Amino acid sequence: MNLPQITAYIGSKQQKNQQPLEKLVKRPKVKLKENEQPYILFMTFDLNHDQIYFEQPLPYNELQPTEFQYFGNNSAAALQSYLVREVDSLHYLLTSVWNDLYLALKQQGMEESQLSQFILELQEHSLITLGSKKGNGTLSLNRIRFPSSDVTSVELKKKNKSLIIDGKEYKYESFIRWVQGNENKFNRFILLIPQIRRGEEEIILSQHPDYIQFVMKLNNLVSTNKEEESSAQGERVCYLCQQRKGDVSSQYSTKFSRAGINKIFTTTTINSSRYYPKGADYDDAYSLCRKCYQDLLAGEKVVEQRFRGTIARESAFILPEGVMESFDYDSLGKIKDQMDFAFHSSDANEWFNAVEADASWMEQNQFVVNFIIYRTDGNSVTVLDSFEDVPVLRFIQVMDLFRHYSRLIKPHVKGISLGSIYHMVPVRETDKGQIDVGRVLSLYKAILSGHQIDRETIYAYVSEALDKGLRQLMKSKMDNYKNLNLYQYQKREDFYIKRITMSYLVLMQTIQALNLPNKPFFLHIAEEGERMNVDDSRKGYQKSIEEMESFLGRQGFTDEAKALFYLGALVHRVAVAQYLKEHKTKPILKKIQFQGMNQIGILRLYEEVVEKLRQYNKMTLFAENLMNRFHYYHGPIQMKWPLSDHANVFYMMAGYSYMVGTKAPDLSKEEEISLQEMNKEGNE
Repeated sequence: MNLPQITAYIGSKQQKNQQPLEKLVKRPKVKLKENEQPYILFMTFDLNHDQIYFEQPLPYNELQPTEFQYFGNNSAAALQSYLVREVDSLHYLLTSVWNDLYLALKQQGMEESQLSQFILELQEHSLITLGSKKGNGTLSLNRIRFPSSDVTSVELKKKNKSLIIDGKEYKYESFIRWVQGNENKFNRFILLIPQIRRGEEEIILSQHPDYIQFVMKLNNLVSTNKEEESSAQGERVCYLCQQRKGDVSSQYSTKFSRAGINKIFTTTTINSSRYYPKGADYDDAYSLCRKCYQDLLAGEKVVEQRFRGTIARESAFILPEGVMESFDYDSLGKIKDQMDFAFHSSDANEWFNAVEADASWMEQNQFVVNFIIYRTDGNSVTVLDSFEDVPVLRFIQVMDLFRHYSRLIKPHVKGISLGSIYHMVPVRETDKGQIDVGRVLSLYKAILSGHQIDRETIYAYVSEALDKGLRQLMKSKMDNYKNLNLYQYQKREDFYIKRITMSYLVLMQTIQALNLPNKPFFLHIAEEGERMNVDDSRKGYQKSIEEMESFLGRQGFTDEAKALFYLGALVHRVAVAQYLKEHKTKPILKKIQFQGMNQIGILRLYEEVVEKLRQYNKMTLFAENLMNRFHYYHGPIQMKWPLSDHANVFYMMAGYSYMVGTKAPDLSKEEEISLQEMNKEGNE
């Protein structure tokens, strides 16, 4: 199914036990702090005394937005005709709502309705004034009942969301609390419900039958005269259900949320509609019947509430669908939750442990998932990327590979997951948001959709993550690349290097197992292999070298990669010695060009390392064996070195990372103490 079909399917399932207006109901956005208690409040127009009261607070509950018909604010270009508002939108109730509602009722042919007469009656009692245009009306602020009868001036400041009363400024909620004489700041007021008091009768306007009929007409939930005329002229084909009907129109799309999932599709189709001398024919591009419109409207709300998540800290719609047959709403919701969780998990093994208890869907192959990553400012939607028709089995396969290859390099990395990738590729932020998050999304898309991945791009990401992350850690105050989780590595840069390098090692093994790289990273896919059972009577350095050889063999490193790995281990040996000499920043790391190093740079670094080992009197048997392994695998200087500059950095830092947290066999007592200090609180 395409995007609107999925949305309509979800909406059709939801509507079975739903009242007509429920699909329009919003949820207040107020975030409560600890100990705060939410309330709703009635805004009463008392026709007996010609006053306006804010009174009768009731504890807020989740059923009240539906009970009192809370639909949020109307779109900016529309008449502000909805009655129930959040306290943050009090200015609408104090200005244009009454005039705009009256104009909207006239537009819908309801000028003679009882609701219209109520509004005229409010004007007769001088509680409001009406105008002839949108936004003209006002509410008589001097008719509000204040705690004191001495109030002489009341002024509304919409931009500040406040009222100035006798020169003192009150924010909306402070104003509401003041007029009630309620000094308890833990009481939060969520919704304002307008009502009219006449004699002993109290009429809640948002529950009045005329208001309900008006909202249904306004949102195309009932037929209008225009639709009846269109039906008489002929039938059209509904884009969605492909049936000929008399109520097919493109006008329905104007009622969709500006920031909802339906706007993604309607914008692209309307912009691509055919153009005629009299203008674009939108009906050719996106004409719907009322039934499909209602399904989309209901689905839009459900998707926003139930199928919305985040990927790489960007908003995302996560929409599962059945391939061979329809599946119930609860099944789709469970799949969405597990997919969303995977993008926030840092360990695939933990993800499996969490989902396998309730994951009968994992055993089936009839599901695919669609991911739409987007941004919205509330008025428009921008799609950043989308991964369509991702089989659930593919998703599980990817997570299982992450789990498998994480196990193969333990204890060097705790584990990684899809969520880890976002914390491995540097993402720069500005006031406008994440600038280059697109490459993270592209990497997700390639892995989940099976697209080819350029090997050198991955090597470049490693170098960039090391370079930019270490530069930030050297600053007195880090100011960017927050996605790399740098704050936990302050004064612990070795563990940052290890986390980045070993996580990329798992990622490379995973994507090679999926046959995605244009060129392989390793000689073979990493395998469990047999770990060497070294005789304890053998010398410590021999055992360490054999364990390193075993690790490299299982990972499938080429000879050149192995040479660089041993060079990285030597660099770490120098770093420990420098730390002992009170060189806390480990100057040897500054000799590494993390942006990339060619073969000449590698050889110069090797010479520097050998010189430092002699300088610190650390030319031990273990160091000599590391040097021997470097020479053995490097071989004679080659005219054409097979690895790129970025790849050189990765394989070298893999050796460095291997030694982080590992006790070298030639450490002195002083170095052991120094290493313990380096590793303090460093175990991940």
